[in-house]
Amino acid sequence: MKTTSRRAAPRAAFMLLGGLLALTLAGCGGDSGSRLTGFVPATGNDSSGGSKAPANENPPAGNGGSRPETPVAKRPNFLVILADDMGYSDIGAFGSEIATPNIDALMRDGRLLTRFYAAPACSPTRGMLMTGADSHRVGLGAMENNVTSLVSSRNAPFGVDFTYDNIPPGYGGHLVDGALSMPQLFKDAGYHTYMAGKWHLAYEFSDATGGSRFLPAAYPNKKGFERSFALLDGAGAHFAPRSGVPPTRYDTTTYTEDDVAFPATQLPADFYSTRSYTDKLLSYLESNRGSGKPFFAYAAYTAPHWPLQAPDADIAAQKGRYDEGYDVIRARRIAKMKQLGVLPQNFVENAGLASVSEGGTGKKRWTELSADERARQARAMEVYAAMVSNLDTQIGRLVTYLRETGQYEDTVIFFMSDNGADSNPAAGAAITAATDLDSIGKQGSAVAYGERWAEVSAAPFRLWKTFTGAEGSVSVPAMIKLQGKDQGRVAMVSPALVKDLLPTFLDMAGIALPTQQYAGKAIVPVTGVSLRGALQSASAVPVVRPPTESVAFEYLGQGYVNGPDGWKLSRTAVPGMPTRTYADLPWKLFNTLEDRGETKDRAAERPDLVDALKKEWEQYVLGSQVLVPATPPAAKRDPAAL
Repeated sequence: MKTTSRRAAPRAAFMLLGGLLALTLAGCGGDSGSRLTGFVPATGNDSSGGSKAPANENPPAGNGGSRPETPVAKRPNFLVILADDMGYSDIGAFGSEIATPNIDALMRDGRLLTRFYAAPACSPTRGMLMTGADSHRVGLGAMENNVTSLVSSRNAPFGVDFTYDNIPPGYGGHLVDGALSMPQLFKDAGYHTYMAGKWHLAYEFSDATGGSRFLPAAYPNKKGFERSFALLDGAGAHFAPRSGVPPTRYDTTTYTEDDVAFPATQLPADFYSTRSYTDKLLSYLESNRGSGKPFFAYAAYTAPHWPLQAPDADIAAQKGRYDEGYDVIRARRIAKMKQLGVLPQNFVENAGLASVSEGGTGKKRWTELSADERARQARAMEVYAAMVSNLDTQIGRLVTYLRETGQYEDTVIFFMSDNGADSNPAAGAAITAATDLDSIGKQGSAVAYGERWAEVSAAPFRLWKTFTGAEGSVSVPAMIKLQGKDQGRVAMVSPALVKDLLPTFLDMAGIALPTQQYAGKAIVPVTGVSLRGALQSASAVPVVRPPTESVAFEYLGQGYVNGPDGWKLSRTAVPGMPTRTYADLPWKLFNTLEDRGETKDRAAERPDLVDALKKEWEQYVLGSQVLVPATPPAAKRDPAAL
């Protein structure tokens, strides 16, 4: 198959917004984001998881393989905003001390979703978002780097039954041919379709390359986006590479604009990811504003994913805010969540990992750090907070554009993170006692904030990204701004899934949902359900799924089953604990209606329920074509990291 083209993308393509858009955005500029009229500045599965099929699994008789269109008064626009590796408590509306007024303001015209579940890692979430099906059925059973690691380590069946040349389609790194594509469905229905940001859905594997490479047939423009500017990699530097300086691994990334691929070295010198993605998306939106057609826009930001990098002014605004350390900030966030109603007053938070000195495997507590180590950790969190604040500023630019062009009321806006907070060190660049304090956050810096700050971001839950069985891995902040005026609602507590978004948006747009074939091809069935009625309901606990339906997910042998009545079966690793066999990962049982913080394992009390949910797990694994590695992969961890 064809590999990526390295043709140069003209730098002129990045010149900011001419014509009417230039007038609309007059006065914009600066890395911290532009100041606009009316802008609020920032201050600072093929299977649903169980044996029961969704109620709308089969189409009504005689509708030609599609569920019927739902009449709508006016077709809405859609703006889907994805943050990258943002934890549950990282925005103001979910209890954060980080000022995010623009994101928070969306809640006034919509509602929070306090039990919204993504996948535990980046590309599986994106695959489910685009297709409405389980990631294992659509090509994203695991991230590309994880598949590479499984094959190279010969963790059967990877590297034994399957090499790079015959990786099963469910793990191929790109959307399979039978998967639906949200932008294609909207484009075919008469919408303009645009994206800017991280794609992460265009890999293929080959023995010839000894791993992965990019697949042009899987670029965003081949999946229905009329215009697209995309980072193909799973992570990249937020600034352009420095001239005359050896690049970091995060400077050697690949971008595309439409069908032209080019290296990061051809980015303009003033590139900063969050602002530049916003510039691009605004230019696309403005280019066809007078066409009379609605739009579907996808802002897939890479912030606040490491490497932690932010403009100087944004970092300076956070100075000193994290000197009190992990526990103080986490406790304040949890208290604020209870005050805001995100958590019930009687919620019992997960205490986090005990440190080694406390008899556990966790990293040092704040009180165990030296003064120099505290300074480095505080600085890392300042940069992380700066990235979140800057993200809010850029989202404010999008919202202001919609308001000033008269499109805001007719636009459905959905915001979410792609997975839980990320504790992993940026490869080869963990923060240690030797890290240069002044360089953290600068262009060329390549650090992450570590496990203890991830524990803060994931508050009040257990663990973080890729620890699939834990709430902190898959529970993400989410909110929706509905079409029309004064559409605010109480927070929705009913669980909802990222794969529900495709049928939800099609329902809102009055577009028929294909169920058997599309464009002459058999399709991977959509197993998400429409949330339209639930979101428009005044109830905090509207019915989303049948009460007898279980929901499950797997990643690298870890996973969960959310069963009826709030019972959750969970299997996940513990950082720092060896996992030689699955016997080292026993199933645990939690009652999430009483204990969503996962503080008390009830498996010994209810072996009958454990057995019943394990059967649901086995059905999910079979039905979703999951390949469970023979040996549970070790949790990624840098022992030198703080």
